[in-house]
Amino acid sequence: MESNNKTVEFSVISSDDILIKEIIESYNEIYNTDFEIIEFIYDEVVFAKPRVSKYTLRDIFSLGYQFGSYAENKRQKGEIDW
Repeated sequence: MESNNKTVEFSVISSDDILIKEIIESYNEIYNTDFEIIEFIYDEVVFAKPRVSKYTLRDIFSLGYQFGSYAENKRQKGEIDW
């Protein structure tokens, strides 16, 4: 899949600012992307606003999948309760 050169920003319901940071750091290291959180919005739930310029469309979907899987794993272990 061809890499995009266009910078995009998007919002994600993250519910936890620490978990999303951990996943983004890990994903960037493994897949050579440059996701970064540019803003957190603290409301009833936590929203993260990532930006990325070195990515494929698959990276955006994979990052979301990995975040969901990581959160579910932590839930199953009782490490988070949301």
